[in-house]
Amino acid sequence: MFARIKLTVLLAVLLPAFSLQCYAQKQAAENEWVSIIGAGDIMLGSNYPSDAKLPPHDGKELLSHVKDILRDADVTFGNLEGCILDKGGNVKACKSGCYFFRMPDRYVNYLVDAGFDVMNIANNHNGDFGAPGRENTVKVLKAAGLHYAGLKDICETSRFEINGVKYGFCGFAPNTGTVKITDLEYAKKLVKELDKDCDIVIVSFHGGAEGKTYNHVTRKSESFYGENRGNVYEFAHAVIDAGADVVFGHGPHVVRAAELYKDRFIIYSMGNFCTSGDFSISGISGYAPIVKVFTDKNGKFVKGKITSALQKDKNGPVLDPENLAAKEIKRLTESDFPETTLSISNDGTIQRKELSKTETLPEGFIDPKSIPTSSLPFWLQPQASNTSSGLIAQDIIDFSQQFLGKPYHRGGKGPNSFDCSGFTSFIFKNFGYKLSPGCVTQVNQGTKINKEELQTGDLIFFKGRNAKSARVGHVGIVISNKGQGDITFIHASHRGIIIEDLQSSAYYKPRYVTGLRVL
Repeated sequence: MFARIKLTVLLAVLLPAFSLQCYAQKQAAENEWVSIIGAGDIMLGSNYPSDAKLPPHDGKELLSHVKDILRDADVTFGNLEGCILDKGGNVKACKSGCYFFRMPDRYVNYLVDAGFDVMNIANNHNGDFGAPGRENTVKVLKAAGLHYAGLKDICETSRFEINGVKYGFCGFAPNTGTVKITDLEYAKKLVKELDKDCDIVIVSFHGGAEGKTYNHVTRKSESFYGENRGNVYEFAHAVIDAGADVVFGHGPHVVRAAELYKDRFIIYSMGNFCTSGDFSISGISGYAPIVKVFTDKNGKFVKGKITSALQKDKNGPVLDPENLAAKEIKRLTESDFPETTLSISNDGTIQRKELSKTETLPEGFIDPKSIPTSSLPFWLQPQASNTSSGLIAQDIIDFSQQFLGKPYHRGGKGPNSFDCSGFTSFIFKNFGYKLSPGCVTQVNQGTKINKEELQTGDLIFFKGRNAKSARVGHVGIVISNKGQGDITFIHASHRGIIIEDLQSSAYYKPRYVTGLRVL
């Protein structure tokens, strides 16, 4: 009895002391961490061709909903999409469909107030108003105390110190006047020079093709309107090999996957963050994540957090309780980088994957060349598999539904208009499958299956207008098959891209010909 009392008293004394010691150790470890926030494209409103195009309340409220989060880091980064200039400049030559971004000088105060420390100015819109625009942008940022980099021979790199930690920063893009993302040797040279005298090196790149259809990292060179936009995967790995610690990507105007390489964090695109202007921010184009990365003071990844925000109108990003941006980055990461040791939860928590006791991995990195081909994303495999995959099929359906409402046009191959086989070939091309743009040929490019066997992601073929003819004349993609002919499919009809129910369709039900499995 007395022994039990003594033990209880001893535990009562020791446990609080032990807890305090653990807490002190945790605090000491966290004090050795650095927090770095990255945000995507920022264009706070253009005064070209007149001030009438500026946002409501002169843009003063654009960052008001997210600035408390942006301020909560040692370093906060953003991509400045455009130049800072009150008036004038040499407007770039453009035939049609161009955007011109010229933010008033006073708007730099909104960036400072929101907590930004460093801006990338290497992108396609920094040169919208020529040399006067670039020169004034640099002048205004410098006067405001913001750090910046990305222009060839003008400001290729930047060095600064915050809370005793020395940072190096450089930005890259494929565009005229910028430090080129396509010149890997020069990029590595700049990073190595920064790594010599900086504790942490941050690299920003503006690269990859643009638009909702380009949300995957292909690990190949990408082009857009004939311009080489670089191989962002090769670039990110090369700069980390040279000494970079955190790599923030942007350019496609939608989010892309994240990755951990050699214990260093990469996110391949953070999408549109605060872009007030006359362009689309609907759907995934409006996802505006705030990506916070914790590293040790040598740049090694510790943990991270994605705070999801949305752009719904011209009034700037607002917090999103549904965490859509985090969920999309999670989905893309799992799809594009199955080998990564990075784990992202639906609430945006970023951490290392927990490994089983039998797993042995190089620290923070798996060489993709060592991965079985079957484990790679389907668009990286040498040829398409003949077995259907539910995950791939659902990705195809999710991707295809982004085009709902797009108009029908005979011979249309996308992305703005389609005919039936132009739609299916466009969708499957995004996932590495080359299909003929004609449904008569397309029907022979897989394994034919009957109606009962149809699954998500299969193709479904119909006769044309002449129901008595046996000739194939129309094709769609199966969304679901509940049995007994209860099939839904998405297709390019004369009403545009729509979803149809086969069972209730008096037109398509009697015209069914066959199913086809491509996956």
